[in-house]
Amino acid sequence: MKLILNNITYHNCPVEVREKVTFSDKQMRSMLRRMHAEKQISEAVILQTCNRIEFYVYAKKTFDCSDLLTELIKQTQPGAIDTWRRYSHESSGIDVVRHLFEVAAGLDSQMIGENQVLSQVKSAYTMSLDCRMSKFVFHRLFHNAFRVGKEVRTETIINCGAVSIGLAAVEAAKRKINLPASAAMVIGAGENAELVARYLLKAGLTQLIIANRTVGKAKAVCTRLKTGHAVSLADIARRLDEVDLLVGSTASAEPVVTYETVADILTHRKKKLLIIDIAVPRDIEPDISRFKCVSLINIDDLNEQISCNRSKRQDEIPKARRIVARFIDKFEKWYNLLNLVPVISQLTQKSIDMAHSEARRYAKDFGRDDRDKLELFAESLVKKILHGPISFLKGSGDEELTSEQLKGIELINKMFFSQDRRS
Repeated sequence: MKLILNNITYHNCPVEVREKVTFSDKQMRSMLRRMHAEKQISEAVILQTCNRIEFYVYAKKTFDCSDLLTELIKQTQPGAIDTWRRYSHESSGIDVVRHLFEVAAGLDSQMIGENQVLSQVKSAYTMSLDCRMSKFVFHRLFHNAFRVGKEVRTETIINCGAVSIGLAAVEAAKRKINLPASAAMVIGAGENAELVARYLLKAGLTQLIIANRTVGKAKAVCTRLKTGHAVSLADIARRLDEVDLLVGSTASAEPVVTYETVADILTHRKKKLLIIDIAVPRDIEPDISRFKCVSLINIDDLNEQISCNRSKRQDEIPKARRIVARFIDKFEKWYNLLNLVPVISQLTQKSIDMAHSEARRYAKDFGRDDRDKLELFAESLVKKILHGPISFLKGSGDEELTSEQLKGIELINKMFFSQDRRS
């Protein structure tokens, strides 16, 4: 059997191309079921994130996984096949283990140390279980990946602080106000604005207003978020008294909120208003910070914190890699143990066959009644000789083999079976 990984990732495939090779949950389940029907494949997991589509497969050594996956993708998503053929990469063996563990640890993400990818790995494994495609080997492999991800995040600060503008804005808001008890208005209906809104809701915000030049787009965001109220840009000043947080995130070439439009409201406002402007060019006129009730944070303030957080995360990478390496070493020893049973079986059978052959060779020098005893004697002697080496290979019964035991297995393979394989 062999471990195989076929994938496309952000490392070698830009998003505008990579997005063509995406599948719905229904499509991925269908592909897993079709792999289940393939006798040469024992186990499989499909991991899909915004940065990757990956097929982990445990199959017979002689099986061509690449051909099967190409055919599956062609049948499932015909428009994706050219991209798959051009950008997909295959790896095998312990390289697959190393890659999965680094993914789970957040070391293979665009945003080093991100937390979301670990839950995505867990979801992929759960889907595989549902389709009966994760068994003995993948149960061990993926549960080790979960432990790697947890230990890296526990023993290092690789996921400290925000390293994206949207998340940094929300973290800044959390430090300034009590989000679950506050109301917020997000200006904009683009990807960044929606992302900020999602982060705010995840942080406990319950009252949300989306303001946009096109109210229909604001309503669409609210629909996707399953909450919120949509208003036009002209309504911002009128609704400002209702919120504790204002976030600017549009692509407007001019300020959306000007000093003049909000002067009357903010002059008489008693309650504090936190404004976070993550737009470039800026959505909020800087002069608005002159009002006593206003605390204004701009993108430069956030970038300084992001840069500091990114530096801290980078410093933690060597420590995280040492944790990953330790788990790889443990899994590799266990994985090699899977070959121990056939090695012992082959060694025993070959030795017994040799004993029987030699007994028959000398049988003519013995009487008929003694020939069977000679064969039994030869077989018994071989088993006694093998008892020590086999006990050494089996060790104490622990799941992990020592390096000496692994070398012993390799040596036996070379001494006893390499000639058989060549013939």
